Amino acid sequence: MSTFEPETPGEASVLDDFRVRVWKPFQEIYEDRWDQAKWDAAVVDFNARHDPAILESLRAKKKLPPWDALEAQIKKGPPPFLRPGWVSPLLGKRVNLDWIDQGSFISIQGNKDGWQNKKVLVLEFWASWCRPCHRVFDHLSEIALNQPDVKVITFNHEGIFSQAATDIEALKAFIKMKGNLQYPIFVDINRIAINAIFKPGQNLSIPLVFIITTQDHVVHWVGNADAEDMGEPLSKVLASL
Repeated sequence: MSTFEPETPGEASVLDDFRVRVWKPFQEIYEDRWDQAKWDAAVVDFNARHDPAILESLRAKKKLPPWDALEAQIKKGPPPFLRPGWVSPLLGKRVNLDWIDQGSFISIQGNKDGWQNKKVLVLEFWASWCRPCHRVFDHLSEIALNQPDVKVITFNHEGIFSQAATDIEALKAFIKMKGNLQYPIFVDINRIAINAIFKPGQNLSIPLVFIITTQDHVVHWVGNADAEDMGEPLSKVLASL
C-alpha cells in the first residue's frame, strides 16, 4: 500500500490515540530514564483498545511502526536538535542562496520568481507521509496568500531521510486530493536544497522551515512550520525590517 493513501476515520482515530497514549508519554523517558514496565503496560493497553485489523492496516501503510522498532527508537532518545538548549549552526548566519535559481528541481506548482524582491523568504521541507506536515498546509497557504512581503517556497522529497525516489504522479494526486497547498512546491529530485541548507542546518526533522531575510541572506529562525512555532518569529522579523 502507498503512504499517499489517506487514513479511514477509524485509522485516524487510532493514530490520534497512539500519539496521546504511547508517543507523547515516552518522549522524556529515554536512555537511563527508560521504564520498561511502563512501556510494556502502554503497549498492552493500546493493543487492547483497538481493532487488530485497523492496526495491521496502518502497519501495511507504514503509518504505524512495529513495536520493537518503536521501542528501540524511543529508548535511544531524541537526536541533539530535539533536546533542550540546542541551536542550529545556521542561526544568525549568512547563507548562500544561489542554488535556489541555479538548481534543477521538478516544479509541481507555483514558481520561485521574485523571491529576491521580497523582504523575507520562507523555505520549507516536507513529505506527504509526514502527518505533522499535513497540519501546516493551511498555515503556509495563509502566509503565501496574505503576506505580500514574504515568499514561500517549499521542497518535497519523499526520501528525504533515505534514498527512496519520489513518485511524481502520486505526489500530484496527493496535492490535488488535499486541496489546501496554495504555494510553490518543488521536488528536490537531485537533493540540491537538502544538501545546500537542510543538512547544514542540522535540524533533521520535517516539516522544517528556514526564515531568511533576502537583503542579507541571514537565517533568523529554523524550526517547525506550524503557526504556534513559527508565527511569532516571522512576525518579529517582518517588524524589524
